[in-house]
Amino acid sequence: MRRLWLGPIIFATLLFVGSISTSGQSGQSPIAQWDVETRNGQTDEISGNGSIIVMGDVVIVGFVVSQDNMENDDRWELWMKHDGIWILLQNGELSDGENVDETDVRIQINSTGLFEIHLRLFPSSRTDSIDFHADPNPLDLVPAGQLGVAIQGEPLHEGDPLTLSALVHNRGDRTVSPYLELVSGGDKSTGSPVAIKPGSSKELETSIHVSNTGSATVHWAVTGDGIGVSYLLSDSIEVTVLPTQTLEITSVIHDAELDSLEVSVLLSEGRDRELRISTTPSISGGFNAQSPQLIASMMPGLQSFSLPVPGDYSGEMEIFAEPIGWPGESSSEKIILEPLFSDANLIGEFTSQGSDSPSQEISYRIRNTGSSTLNNGYIEAIWVVDGRIISSEQIPEISPSAEYSSKISFSQLLGATPGEIQLVYKSNLGTYTTTVQYTPESDGDAGFELPFQLQAAAIGSVMGMVVLLLTVLVMRTLNTEVTSATFGGEGPKIPKDLSTKCSNCGLQLYYSKMEPNVRCPACSTMNKPSRQQGKGSRQKKENSTIQETELKASSSDDIISCPQCDQALKVPMSRRPVMARCPACKCTFEAIVEDSV
Repeated sequence: MRRLWLGPIIFATLLFVGSISTSGQSGQSPIAQWDVETRNGQTDEISGNGSIIVMGDVVIVGFVVSQDNMENDDRWELWMKHDGIWILLQNGELSDGENVDETDVRIQINSTGLFEIHLRLFPSSRTDSIDFHADPNPLDLVPAGQLGVAIQGEPLHEGDPLTLSALVHNRGDRTVSPYLELVSGGDKSTGSPVAIKPGSSKELETSIHVSNTGSATVHWAVTGDGIGVSYLLSDSIEVTVLPTQTLEITSVIHDAELDSLEVSVLLSEGRDRELRISTTPSISGGFNAQSPQLIASMMPGLQSFSLPVPGDYSGEMEIFAEPIGWPGESSSEKIILEPLFSDANLIGEFTSQGSDSPSQEISYRIRNTGSSTLNNGYIEAIWVVDGRIISSEQIPEISPSAEYSSKISFSQLLGATPGEIQLVYKSNLGTYTTTVQYTPESDGDAGFELPFQLQAAAIGSVMGMVVLLLTVLVMRTLNTEVTSATFGGEGPKIPKDLSTKCSNCGLQLYYSKMEPNVRCPACSTMNKPSRQQGKGSRQKKENSTIQETELKASSSDDIISCPQCDQALKVPMSRRPVMARCPACKCTFEAIVEDSV
């Protein structure tokens, strides 16, 4: 008994095995010339969808095999594969000298998906094939502009999100809301639905995390409930997943002047990354304010970031570099901060240029002994005796541990009295002072060399003696005129009670009872003497003498003040205690050292 059903099964098996083996061949020349036509399944008219085939259409396949491609074959078979099922469409015999020409093999499209058409010649088993896809009907969504999807986020590292987007067009007559779906390994991601009006195009997007390094396959598809989507809006892509990028803090430098930390961070090769740089001060440092932080986008490689820190903070501080939105590991580094302080050392010294020099100089030196830069400032020389600023000049910037030396000159006359000159240096970080002792040039310092002409000195000395003698002569003459008043023609006897002192200079004056006023010959002051009895006058004079001998005055240097008229007198310290007499008021007092009072 002949089993007719075994034939198609054997042929289908041979065709399937042959197609697998043929797919491994390369460079095989085509056997047939194909022709495919799509018609509307209801009207049998040419489809208005162009190359798009939808459910309900009829696909008409035609092929031609020439004698040159038949070789020693004697028959042919036409098979269709769809959803894993092989279906024999037609077969026939090959005749010598004749071509095979089939033009009307009709295929009814009742499902979507891939349709494969295979032509096989026997007994050589040579195969030629074509395929097409059938889309649902009605068909709403088709690719807009370009096929496939756009990939965002490459290069891709382990744990990074991979973002795909597809641009779709609504060719239907209704508004639809499709979404993009991604599948990779056991992970699945579904994007949000996007409403698309008829005739409009929009982009669908979603992301998926790829966790393993190496090559990964991501399947994508545009879908939606009750929406006809073209097969062109689904496929798969291959991506390469690199190891996770790393962060490393290579150095931390404290810029005390700018109150900041210069943090150098190294990011390994790959994508630009966002990171956070922050600090955590130790509790013992006493810093309770919010920790400063910085969020920045960084390119692969080494990059430096400036992070502000409190200027008065000192102690240990830990710096962190942390990834934001990607699975890298954070890095940390510790640093001990020293507080910023400013200090300077100012030293000055007076340099004598000689009495004939038009100007004098003070050498000074400024050393920056702090940890901060001294900005541009100025220095002033102040004569302490009266507070005059006798000179000033600008001072340039001085770096930490650096030193600046110069000289400041002054041409103002300070006289022959020694004194102090105060140097005041002012900068952005403070004011610094020092005192320099000013000692005028004396004649004895020159040794045997006289700083003047001897002839001029001799003439000056003679003229000085002449003036001095004339002055003494005039004073004695005036004194004689005052004391030689005639009292009854008895010679120079003068009553002791007819005397007084000048109210201005204190000179002892003698006068006559007939004179109402007495003029002082020294200062020309007119004095009105008081009339007293002889006994009272003598008692007053004795009391005055006793009071004058009991007066004392003291000072810490050679200059002392008269206890009665405050006249400045010079009484050397080496000679004290000693009795002194004021030349102005004729007061006699004891000059002593200040500690002896």
